[in-house]
Amino acid sequence: MHPTASKLLCTLIRYEQPLALLGFYYLSNKLLHLAFSALSGLHYYVLAQWFPTRDYRQYGRWAVVMVEPGTLSIYYAEELARKHMDIQIICGIEDKERLTKFSKYLHNKYNVNVGEVLSYNLDKEATDAILESLKDKLSKLDTIGVMVNQMVARCSPERFGDGDSSVCEMSEHIRVMLLMTHLTQFVLRKMAGQSSGVIVNISDPSGEYPHSNESIHSASCAYMDYFSRSLSREVFYDNIHVQSLTPYLGEIDDGDGRENQCTWLSISPPTVARNAVNGIGKTRSYGHWVYGLRGFLASLVPLCLRERLY
Repeated sequence: MHPTASKLLCTLIRYEQPLALLGFYYLSNKLLHLAFSALSGLHYYVLAQWFPTRDYRQYGRWAVVMVEPGTLSIYYAEELARKHMDIQIICGIEDKERLTKFSKYLHNKYNVNVGEVLSYNLDKEATDAILESLKDKLSKLDTIGVMVNQMVARCSPERFGDGDSSVCEMSEHIRVMLLMTHLTQFVLRKMAGQSSGVIVNISDPSGEYPHSNESIHSASCAYMDYFSRSLSREVFYDNIHVQSLTPYLGEIDDGDGRENQCTWLSISPPTVARNAVNGIGKTRSYGHWVYGLRGFLASLVPLCLRERLY
């Protein structure tokens, strides 16, 4: 045997027991983590769907929903109305007319109160002025039980810096995140006074790892995700739940719904919204067990190949 190989073999034999203990610790840690994840998934994706919370008004009377076109937020608002929560919608000025009709639809179908749709114009109004206006109107709501924030829908992939679209996208994402963060802080103080409340921040899994040609959107989703998870730890003892919801949903059709059908890898937005609302309380969720399984399998794939999964 070669002297170097012989020396290496002697070293391994000498440290056989410590190395075995280290391997046992690593394997035990991985198995415990896997078992905990499986139990958590069983509780959230199965039991919570079979035995959902009956009274969502225990958190507060009103649900404040920031709606972005082509996203899950509009379906989330309808699901909260189905749970008998009064709905207050916030949206961009360009969507006010359509969402006013949607508010009336919620009122007529689910017999809930709906506030006048609050709109903002990020292109013409200063952020401070928008915030003051929205805070003044939200302060008139007696109790806010749920707040839903929605990240801007992802755009077509494009290299950062190519053309003017990336600059516009960057400005929109930054202003929406700034508005969302300030409103969350305002609503959080109101919930702290009530000693109850739920905040749901919806983005997508592109914030879990770098995405080429989607730098701005990926970074924005990462901010939304880590902001939610950090805030959840901060307000846990105030009986306030903060959830980061990151479903694998692409562009959502807000029209006739033909693009929203279930497939073996894609679940319809109403189904995701229903599952997500039933599972309120989990710090981080994909919204549906299919997406949860997809996220787990994606985590096993090397980072260089993972981007192709979404």
